[in-house]
Amino acid sequence: MGLLAPFAAAGIHPEAALVSGPIPAEKDLYRDDAGAISWPALPEAAQHGVAGSLAVSGAEGTEADPAGVLVTSLTWASALIGSKPVQYVGDAEHYARLFCVLVGASSKARKGTTEGPVRRVMKRAEILDPISGDGMRVRPGGLSSAEGLINAVRDDDEGAGDKRLLCIESEFGRVLRNMQRQGNTLGDLIKQAWDGGDLHTLTKDNPLTASNPHICIVGHITQDELSTLLTHGNIYGGLGNRFLWCCIRRNGKKPHPVRMRDDTIAELAGSFRRAFEHARTLEIVGWADESVRAQWASVYDELSEGGHGVFGAMTGRSEAQVLRLAMVYALLDEKPDIEAVHLDAALALWDYCGKSATYLFGHDDPIADAAAKVMKHFTDIPNAEISRTELGTLLGSRDKKLKDKVVQRLLASNLIDSIEHKTPGRTRTVYRKKDKKVKKPELRQI
Repeated sequence: MGLLAPFAAAGIHPEAALVSGPIPAEKDLYRDDAGAISWPALPEAAQHGVAGSLAVSGAEGTEADPAGVLVTSLTWASALIGSKPVQYVGDAEHYARLFCVLVGASSKARKGTTEGPVRRVMKRAEILDPISGDGMRVRPGGLSSAEGLINAVRDDDEGAGDKRLLCIESEFGRVLRNMQRQGNTLGDLIKQAWDGGDLHTLTKDNPLTASNPHICIVGHITQDELSTLLTHGNIYGGLGNRFLWCCIRRNGKKPHPVRMRDDTIAELAGSFRRAFEHARTLEIVGWADESVRAQWASVYDELSEGGHGVFGAMTGRSEAQVLRLAMVYALLDEKPDIEAVHLDAALALWDYCGKSATYLFGHDDPIADAAAKVMKHFTDIPNAEISRTELGTLLGSRDKKLKDKVVQRLLASNLIDSIEHKTPGRTRTVYRKKDKKVKKPELRQI
């Protein structure tokens, strides 16, 4: 069961269940007059350059959300740019490599309409390798297993010469279900693909290797699916924070949507094509000058501070995400280095993604933090049991209410079992991590 599933099943909106206490005053812009977290608004600064132009043109006269078109176009562009330009942060390497998930309030959010204009422009803009003639592969529904993903960019005579792969997952819920299967290593492989480096399968009979693949992902999912299928491992295991989470919704009701003009597509495609060609000439992307370096230093502390609870876990790579976004914005402007306007655009879009994460996952949840500490304890010590007294020691708190809330949430989320041991004096209650081998009723219904 997903960590948020009990609340969805009870008819409670996920963010209402996760937000503990009032949101800090500086976050009041997230709230409506009733005190609820409000839908995020896309900052104008994020709509920079050719990607911003595509977002405006692609959404105009249609039901597509401009934010969805923007994030889709940036992710698609990051895939086409490939892994040649690199940005060094100390010894770490960052590429123009983005993962995103578009989350609709319902199936009526028109998530699919965001892809149409982007696909038309990008397919016209794509350039082929002058030697091999290869092009980037676009694979719909390609995330079923680690073996299948590696096979798409594998190293052998029959494999793809071009290691660029864009996975379009219109049913991202299916991906999350696949990850719940025993022995499925897809989640770990996706994390490796975002980080960079070679990918390997451990299958004895059919070992596969993909050298330096460049994989990008666009996922679509509804809020209800996300709340039901997102597991504790995906939240706190580092998978979630490798994605940009983007709330999207229907851009009005238009029974006769307007198709983007061909001359507009041609103009946008030309701009993207020139940008891709320029990116292929670059080896390293850095900072344009000292003023931009100083600007980055001024926002770094806040970005690296992180947040709490589910929100904090899902946005824990904010520095890296902003750097990658700024890099993509710069390359699409045909610039060799990141300028102030590109960092501004990246910060603006990250602000939107952060507010989307706030809307989806809540903000500053001490109960979720404490619950995560308990689950880490169970992970570190297999088959461990913990009593109420030991729970307080682990959490560093004697607060009975805190312990009660942590236990209640973990039990409701189907993550732990409560076990009673008979003793000569009285019954002793302990808690143990739930056996994953037990088939969960909600999964049988899917």
